[in-house]
Amino acid sequence: MLAVVRTPRTNLRMRGFIPSRVLRVLRHEFGGHLTIKVEKEDTQVENVFDSTMYKEFKKRATPADYVRTYRENANLTQTELAERLGISRAYICDIEHGRRQVSRQFARQLANFFKISAGNFI
Repeated sequence: MLAVVRTPRTNLRMRGFIPSRVLRVLRHEFGGHLTIKVEKEDTQVENVFDSTMYKEFKKRATPADYVRTYRENANLTQTELAERLGISRAYICDIEHGRRQVSRQFARQLANFFKISAGNFI
């Protein structure tokens, strides 16, 4: 779905799923200046692990990148992750900035926490 608003001072384009509450507000505020187009859904699905972008990332990724990526995907701060693992925030920070290597023991601890293979962190 595509919602487009064109007024002298407002130009708004929204793509993808637009909640009905948002559409009601847009209709109320912009009335006749609002255009809504329902577009054909993109049904083509690509496995992310087969994508060129992922393969390039995989070539360049370091253990520090994996720690940061998994931490951020879990919506955790360095402090929160450190508290849950019983270590200091500085240790997480040093690993993520490449100042420390990930030990095998810590890699296993991360793997258990994130429920993935420890090999990603070594």
